Amino acid sequence: MKVTIPEITDKELADLLKSSGMTEAEVKSFRKRCENNCCSAEKVRVLRKTRTALLDNIHEKQAVLDKLDNLIWFAEHGGGS
Repeated sequence: MKVTIPEITDKELADLLKSSGMTEAEVKSFRKRCENNCCSAEKVRVLRKTRTALLDNIHEKQAVLDKLDNLIWFAEHGGGS
């Protein structure tokens, strides 16, 4: 795939996509489908879907963190066993 953002290399793009939660197969599929840069709407759809999944994961982790913070607070203030 020809990278359309001059500041990012193909490897950096692949690493970013993997870091965002895409599997190796999904990254390869994304790059293959978009090799000729004629599918910008499809690229945006896939990237937005990946972003949404990543944000959902962040929110789930934040909920767990909030519960742990609550347990810590109660334990420090004599509210827990």
